[in-house]
Amino acid sequence: MSGGTGLDKGKGSTDHTDYYKAYIARIGKEKIPCYEPTLGDQELEFLSDVIRRNWLSESKYVREFESRLAKLCQRKFAMAFFNCTSAMIAGMKALGIGQCDEVIVPSFSHPADPNSIAAIGATPIFADVDEKTLCLSVDTIDAVKTSKTKGILLVSLYGNAPEMTSIVNYAKENNLFLIHDCAAAFCSMYKGNPLTAYGDFSTLSFFVDKTITTGEGGMLLADDLNFINECNMYKHDGRRERGVDFIERRGYNFRMTELQAAVGVAQLDRLEHFITRKKEALKEYKKKLSGIPKVNVFKFSSESEIVPHRVLIFVPDAMRLIAHLTSLGIGVRTTFMPMHSQPCYNVKNVFPVTEKLYTTGVCLPSAPTLTQADIDFICSSIREFYEKGDKK
Repeated sequence: MSGGTGLDKGKGSTDHTDYYKAYIARIGKEKIPCYEPTLGDQELEFLSDVIRRNWLSESKYVREFESRLAKLCQRKFAMAFFNCTSAMIAGMKALGIGQCDEVIVPSFSHPADPNSIAAIGATPIFADVDEKTLCLSVDTIDAVKTSKTKGILLVSLYGNAPEMTSIVNYAKENNLFLIHDCAAAFCSMYKGNPLTAYGDFSTLSFFVDKTITTGEGGMLLADDLNFINECNMYKHDGRRERGVDFIERRGYNFRMTELQAAVGVAQLDRLEHFITRKKEALKEYKKKLSGIPKVNVFKFSSESEIVPHRVLIFVPDAMRLIAHLTSLGIGVRTTFMPMHSQPCYNVKNVFPVTEKLYTTGVCLPSAPTLTQADIDFICSSIREFYEKGDKK
């Protein structure tokens, strides 16, 4: 899920089980989770069908999931992967990006974005974002572009739309590949077109906190058949398909399971309900939090029809508010910690907008299961914090 609580610094015991136990203990105290999936009888029915068929690798549900996603995303082809990261890795390798190449990526992003670039041997070049969109802009891209730049990894963060037309034109004018991470932007639209329709290829995630979920899972979307065939080899261990022994690429096993896809197909049947509930929650938060001087509810793009991945607010000191709400059992999170400052990259550049968004941003609970009572409690807790508790 996006961000953390901001309450841990990654220090202490090196035993990963200690971190896991602390994480489970922390979220176990949440009365209102940051997010939770909505699963039901149809998911059980389709899972039972897969088990009865006794074929758990890719089969009819994966093909149906791909077909329906291609149509919804207005792409000619959709290819299922076991997560969004693997889809980005396969896609960038199929484009020929690799050693000595640079790919521009926002520092304000999920670690999967720079990590996927590094995984193919290329160098992630971090850029700042536009404060109004939370995404890259032509100006922030151009500020870090070099002669080695091969591509732009554009992230439609939290479901929002950047200024797509200018970025697409910039990529074409500079002969750069445009990779579009739409992990959190499924069904968001830009000027009447799905955000997923933009880029040499785009990707989706179906992690548990996304609009629809398969537990883990991802999708690569594109329009070029030759490119898709190349991606398929990187997905299938370097061969053109299962059952083929001739290994043409040094590939991977990036396949989705039939079990995952069965859940995904069932989720698609309730897609409109999920979208409606997420939009309704954002509307309620805006109404309930209005008039609090220190709270700014993020305004998603007015040019677009956005399905919000998270409800975001910006406040003077995010950590203080997060600590307070966490103590009440409210599952809030920070926004993404700037990737350029993470220990594995440790880039010394200064990106003022990215750093400001991290220190002031708070992700509020935003699951379709939120009740009116939940939202009322969260908003009243925030209001009371600023009216009574926080004098800074």
